[in-house]
Formats: sequence, C-alpha cells, structure tokens
Amino acid sequence: MLTLLQLNRHIDDNHQELAPVEQDEVKTWFDKQVLKAKRFQPLSVINQKLRGLEVFESNEAAPPVAVPAGPATSRTAAPIAEMPFDPDDIITKSHWQRTGPNDSCTDPTCDKRLGAVNGNINCRNCGRLFCEEHTMYQMKLSRSAKHEPVRGHWYRVCETCYKSREGYNDHNGFFRDHTKDFAAIRRKKVDKQTLEISRLEKRLSKLTSLLVNPPEHIPGSGSGGGSLLSTVTSLSAQRNNQRKAIEQSIVTWEDDAKVTRCPFCQQEFGSWTFRRHHCRMCGRVVCADPQTGCSSEVGLNVANPAVPTTEKPGGGDEAVGLDIRMCQDCKFTLFAKRDFEQATMQKPPDQRAYETLRQFERGIQQILPSFQRALIPLQNENSPPSHAQIQEASKLRKRLTDSFTKYDIAARRIRDMKTDSPTQKALQKSIYAAASSFLHMHMLPLKNLPRMLKPNASSNARGRLLPTSHTSSPLRNGGDSMETASQTSESSTVVSALESEEKDLKERLIVLEEQRYLVQSMIDSSQGARRFEEVSALTRNIEELDREIKSLKGKVSGVEDRWQTLYANGGGPGSA
Repeated sequence: MLTLLQLNRHIDDNHQELAPVEQDEVKTWFDKQVLKAKRFQPLSVINQKLRGLEVFESNEAAPPVAVPAGPATSRTAAPIAEMPFDPDDIITKSHWQRTGPNDSCTDPTCDKRLGAVNGNINCRNCGRLFCEEHTMYQMKLSRSAKHEPVRGHWYRVCETCYKSREGYNDHNGFFRDHTKDFAAIRRKKVDKQTLEISRLEKRLSKLTSLLVNPPEHIPGSGSGGGSLLSTVTSLSAQRNNQRKAIEQSIVTWEDDAKVTRCPFCQQEFGSWTFRRHHCRMCGRVVCADPQTGCSSEVGLNVANPAVPTTEKPGGGDEAVGLDIRMCQDCKFTLFAKRDFEQATMQKPPDQRAYETLRQFERGIQQILPSFQRALIPLQNENSPPSHAQIQEASKLRKRLTDSFTKYDIAARRIRDMKTDSPTQKALQKSIYAAASSFLHMHMLPLKNLPRMLKPNASSNARGRLLPTSHTSSPLRNGGDSMETASQTSESSTVVSALESEEKDLKERLIVLEEQRYLVQSMIDSSQGARRFEEVSALTRNIEELDREIKSLKGKVSGVEDRWQTLYANGGGPGSA
C-alpha cells in the first residue's frame, strides 16, 4: 500500500504538467480523501463497537428527516438536502436524571462510579443514570419515551425497563380458538353422513323384508310396461323376475344404455365379456370385477317373520340367507362404522397379555405394603416375634412369591410372541426389560424373611435338645408353640438354601450366555474377514459353552422341581 509521501513524489515526477481538467480531478480526489479521513470514527466509538454495541438494531431503515424548502425557492434550485437521522433528537429528554459529580449506577447490584471509564448513560425509557454495562438492552420507544413496538425507534434502555415492558412475560402469545368453527363444519358432514346411512339402512331393511316374505302382487317394474309376474314356463325364471321386480321397487335402476363405463374403475362395458350390474341400494350401473371390487354380493342372515321365535337355543333355523349386490360406496357407508366399532371391541393378543401383566403388577403393589408392615416385628431383636406374626409374614410371602411367578410368566409370554415387525419385537423386549427391573426391585424383601428367622431357628433347635421332661407338658414354656416355630424355622432354612442355590446357578448361567454371545459375535466378524482358521477354534469354544449352558439349565430345572416339591409337601414359606 502506497503512503502519502510516495504518492506526492509520484505526482511530482510524472504529473508535473497536467491539463486543467486533470488537475481538477486530482484535487477533487484529494478533497474526498480528506473528508473521508474526517469522517473516520474515533477510538472510543470503535471500543464501544468491540464491546458488543454492534448487535443493536439500527435505525437506518427509518425515513430521513427532510429540511423544508423556503417560499422563495425557485423551480430551478437544487433538490432538498436530506439531513442525517439521529433518534436522540426526536425522543423527549425532560424526564432524564441530571448528571452530578458523584453519580453511581442506579442498578441495585452495581456500585460503579459513573464517568468516562464506566460510562454515564441515561435510560431512554425511565431516564435514570446507569453505567454502560447495565444499558446493553434495546427496545422501541415513541417520541414520548413510551413503549411503541410498531412505529417506535430503537433506543438503549436498562434491564428493568426491558424486562418489564408489555408482552415480555407473555410466553404463550396470541391464539384464537377455532374449535367451534371446526365443530360446526364437522357437524354438517356428520349429519349428512348420518342421514345417508339412515336412508340406506331403511332401503336395506325394506328390501330384505320383501325378499324374505314376498307379497302376492307386485306393481309394475321399472324396466317394462307389461305385467311383472307374467306366466312363464320356468319356475326359476318366475322367481328371478319376482326378485328383480322387488329390487326395482326399492330404488329406480339406472338405464343400461346411458352408462358405457364403470363409474369407479372406468372400464368399458361389453356385450358379454364385461357385463353391467346394478347396485340394489342406489341403483347405479357398476361392474363386478373382483380385482377392482367395484361391487360385490354381501351375504346377510335375515330373520324370517313367518317363523315364530323361541327362547330355546336349538329351537330351529329361523334365519334366511340372502345375497345383496352393493357398490363399494354403499357398502362402505352401511358397514364402515359397524366394522370400526367391532374392531375396537376386539383387543389384539399383545394388548390382552399386557393388560394381564399390569393386573399382576397392581396386585403385587397392593400386597407389598402389608408385607412390609409384617416384617417390622420380625426385625426387633429385643422382643422375639410371636407365632401369629411369623405365620402372617409367611402367608404374605407365599402370596407374593406366587404373584411374582405369574408376573414373570406373563412377561415371558409377551417376550416370546411371534411377530414379523421389528418395531413390535422391540416393544416386546422393552416390556420384558421393564418387568425384569420391577421383579429385581421388589423381590429383595422376600429374601429377608428366611434370614430373619434364622436366629429363631437356632434357638428352637437348642430347645429341641433339652430333656423331654421340660417339653412333655404343653403347659411348660409353651411347648406346642416352640415346636411349631421350630418347624417353621426349619422350613425357612430350606427355603433360604434353595434361594441361594438358585441365585448362584442363574448368575453363572447369565455369565455363560454373555460369553456365548461374545464368541458368536467374534465368529461372525471372522467369517466376514475370511479368517477361517479362527472360526474353527471359536466354533469349538461355543460348543463347549453350549454344553455347559445346557448342564446349568438342567440344574436350574432341578431346583425348580425341588421348589414345587417343597410347596406340595407344605414345607414352603406359607405352610406355617
């Protein structure tokens, strides 16, 4: 970049003798550069912009203030000059706080002294003095320093004025309720649809009643001028003519010659290959193509009014089967609402299974508080629990154990349901995971009861080692109650041993299944990378894991059989 000295030297060397026009151009360029330098912003303004004032909204879009021309201005005078717009010249300053020698920031959290360092700025809305840091807000104000969001100009304000302005805390915004308008529009359509359904139902009811119990004489048909029940040689033809006359008496059929194409599929009718059919509900000409489904015969079972009804279940067959041809519009209008209501009444299997699971969960949650209250007397070491308290806790524990077993079976049933949808499969797995966490959370108190009864079991065992003279009489030291308590404690000890064994086996089984999953993942990755020597070794490892898993599953089944035997013999926790 050239300096001013270099430029002057260049002009002196190469442009000593210039034409007057060129000299004027150079002088004009110098004048422009001097004016541009004069308009250069001082350092204080640049510092203010670097502090973040450039994020404020600008008032440059506001219309400029024009100086009106005098009455003596001639028509050939220069155009009216537009003065630069300054918003501070418009707004009122009568409410501004006057500056003093010892002013401080009005903000309650700030005690800075106002001056050249911290700033001395009046809030354009309230007029109080603040430092520069606490006037970093902007809002639109009118000439009278009032909030005017539409026609106002941007001004610096304090935080209090900014946050207390109208609409600042209105987080919902303006809304208009169109529910009544939508309900009125929907009501018109629903009323029209209800009227159409009622009209078609009346036609169908009248048609089925006439077909089941035909009258002796039917008025003239809509297709010809002769008698409808003319004498014919064939009885079947007479019945067909009679049914056709009944169907045409319900609704006027559309003329076949006027319709050349099906109104639904737009296929052209032919003489024999593509025949015309009439809808018995609306009378329109439609096709009977099974692929398009423009019309179909709907099977109905109609009660015969000529046969008396009976309350016995096998009193006779009073229903008469009829096939009524309907177009797809009439069929949808008549049966869509009923089909929807019937579909909503039938719950899918996964929903029924989930509702069963929820019922078990609610039952468990109702029993758990009672079981927790029953455990409180058993935890008191100073006073041993009575036989009734032990029996009540054991009964509640057995009820909870059975409920947890049924709950686990219901959760497994949901998990093992067959489905082809990955979303449905993920949903079933999520339900099973939630059920497993529920079991792990609430089954812990069940394991505490046998541990609480172990001290009683040891003391009762020592009581059984005393001479028989001390326990022969039921009046001495409550011999019967001690014997019953000892039986309960022995049963609880067996239950505790089974629980610990079952827990150990299941933990080992979970570890082996995780190892098998990892080995299977390694096999899949090795096959993808074509490392077949690793696949053979990993396959042998997974076979060994399968044998070990099978052995552990057999042991778990044996523990479950022992549980069943224990409950069958009355030795469970609820047999006290």
